[in-house]
Amino acid sequence: MAALHDYNEEVIEALCELGGLSEAEAQSLAASKRSEIEYAHKYRLSTSIIAGSLLGINDCCIPSQSPKS
Repeated sequence: MAALHDYNEEVIEALCELGGLSEAEAQSLAASKRSEIEYAHKYRLSTSIIAGSLLGINDCCIPSQSPKS
């Protein structure tokens, strides 16, 4: 499994490709959604899946909190 830093960089690249964001915009979005990216890394989700979720272009939702019982 890639280190979190490498995974984050791959998410930023995917944000640029999928969302047409500049690298600065993608870095800013990734920084603001760090907990979601850490969650996705922990559960080994595809970087494209998390990028799409952050951009709102797919129906894969990354919960920011665990569901309550």
